[in-house]
Amino acid sequence: ETTQSVKAVAKTEAINKARDNSIAVLPFVNMSDDEDNQYFSDGISEELLNVLVRVDDLSVASRTSSFAYRDKKMASTAIAKELNVGHILEGSVRKSGNKVRITAQLIDASNDRHIWSETYDRELTDIFAIQDEIANAIVVALRGSISEGKGQTRVNVKVDTTNMKAYEIYLKARELFIARTDLAESVRLFEQVVAMDPEFARGWEGLAAVTSIVESWGIDDRDYKAMVRPSAERALELDPTLSMAWAALGMNEQNIRTPDWAESLKLLDKAIAADPKNATAYLWRSIAWLNLGFFNKAIADQDRCLRIDPAYKNCTRWKAQSYIYIGDDERGLALFEQGVAAGFISNRAAGFVPAMVRNGNTLAARLLLDKVNVPAQLSDSLIATLTNPDILQKADRAVITKYVTSVNNQSGLVLSNPQLHLWLGDFDKVGELTETGDSSNDQILAWEPARPGWRNSAGFKLTLKKMGVLDYWRKFGYPAHCRAEGTDDFTCDQPRLTP
Repeated sequence: ETTQSVKAVAKTEAINKARDNSIAVLPFVNMSDDEDNQYFSDGISEELLNVLVRVDDLSVASRTSSFAYRDKKMASTAIAKELNVGHILEGSVRKSGNKVRITAQLIDASNDRHIWSETYDRELTDIFAIQDEIANAIVVALRGSISEGKGQTRVNVKVDTTNMKAYEIYLKARELFIARTDLAESVRLFEQVVAMDPEFARGWEGLAAVTSIVESWGIDDRDYKAMVRPSAERALELDPTLSMAWAALGMNEQNIRTPDWAESLKLLDKAIAADPKNATAYLWRSIAWLNLGFFNKAIADQDRCLRIDPAYKNCTRWKAQSYIYIGDDERGLALFEQGVAAGFISNRAAGFVPAMVRNGNTLAARLLLDKVNVPAQLSDSLIATLTNPDILQKADRAVITKYVTSVNNQSGLVLSNPQLHLWLGDFDKVGELTETGDSSNDQILAWEPARPGWRNSAGFKLTLKKMGVLDYWRKFGYPAHCRAEGTDDFTCDQPRLTP
């Protein structure tokens, strides 16, 4: 009992110590007359968060987690308890022309005590100096908790532009990128930023990041992929430490017709080395591992992403996808439903329909298809086809085929043509579309278990060959569920997680 008591006390002390070393930066309140300046106050909050993340021995709640409390009327102590942090940084921003007033206060959540506060009335050109002062005031206030054995006495805010107009636009462009609300506008604004200040490294980094994903969100009014590499390389030329620039290059390698997976992984490794807390880099690396069939590594990276940012909905969605691919519908659907409960439905949602049908929940499947705007007649035919894959009715095939060839489906936003052909059992057609490059957003489709027999088909093997997966396996080794057959063939079993 004495030993258990000692352990319990030690555990409590460790928890308290962890909370002493932790902080959440809440979104600063926009006090400006112009409500559109919300992006500016959000940007300042995130800039401070990004500086504090680099402080040794200080745990900082993720942006996603902290910003979820923007409109919630909760006491700081209650927020701290939910986020499991010991301190809260909150404040407000009032911007008018070239003047800015920033008020910030640091709260000890254990006793709801203000341990530091300050108001700054400055010119906008002093914005980096204000961030520097706030961050270092926090380091000083928490020095006893965060600097033991580290010797860290201050942090440095990076001043990478003197063009305040470009900086303001940068904050707005970055906010649109993070929110994924208007990616085309985000691209346009980042282009404006680097035109105004070609030496602004983070402007180029932002442009590389947004152009690396914009087409996967169904925006294809111009060739965004062609913009990724020059933007990222310019960013790294100006500042080789920019993690998202390396990550954008890594994702760009995945988006070409025949990806170089080894190069993508190498670049994403560099992104993570540059910033081990870059949750998106772990997510994007997990997608590479998922395409390559290394499900253990994919889920491990998704878990790392979620440890850094537990509220990162897209990490949870991709982890749900991973479980579906290894045949664990129960866990996959449970994670998918977490996202739906949080209001996150988009991104690959329709891909969960076959699992719902397999598990007898056709009502949920129908509601989901309706939610992602699939026409009712097509929804009926899809569910009928997936319910009885071996008894495909002529009428259902006609409805699905009509949708495949319709102009409205060319964007692939909801259900791509290769995916529909897979659900129909047209395996050769899936391989053919992959071979002609018409399914650039469907590389991951190879592992979808929607139809029995798919992994024994010529279309499956052609898909993996065209994706560059087989080349990678030959150089670096096969996943546990696949193996070489002769000199030019291979076979794969149902994927499973390996111990």
